[in-house]
Amino acid sequence: MRTVTKARVDKTLVRRSSTMTHFIIAGMMAAMAVVATDARANNITDFPPVIGGTSAFTAIHTDSLPFTDTFTFAISGSVLADASLITIDLSPGHNIDFTSASLNGAAFTLSPNGFLETGFLPATSLVGPLVLTVVGTTDAGVVVYGNPQYSSYAGTLNVTSVPEPASLLLLGAGLAGIGIWRRKSGQI
Repeated sequence: MRTVTKARVDKTLVRRSSTMTHFIIAGMMAAMAVVATDARANNITDFPPVIGGTSAFTAIHTDSLPFTDTFTFAISGSVLADASLITIDLSPGHNIDFTSASLNGAAFTLSPNGFLETGFLPATSLVGPLVLTVVGTTDAGVVVYGNPQYSSYAGTLNVTSVPEPASLLLLGAGLAGIGIWRRKSGQI
């Protein structure tokens, strides 16, 4: 009898130990997820949706380290795309200086660094997916009245689908067929 009871007690202890190990591992994974989220705060990788041919995106920076933000837009095929960036700095801790910005390698025209900075990409023919890369520096993290300051910028992307050459060929062949049919029907 004692052996059976002892075996049951041993199994219960093993189960509790296993449950505790799982709990500790889960806690460690949760802590790593929180730390990883904070580490990513300076270099943003985002996948904003494109709705009706337009997408808005934004980035908030919490420290004064140089940053490289990447936005990937899930668009396929040939498109005509234009984009813009803007940041406004009205007090210390909110300044962002854009170093460069490009959409699939097409460079933005950037304004000089100051309290209002912009970047523009005129309509450009590109093939999706579209990857926007913004590089710059910030003075975020400055403490004003006991509060750390954050820097941010925002922008928009506008896309219009461009017909593929095969579609244009099919349209042209259809129009030629209608022209030939009308010509033959007029001769009868």
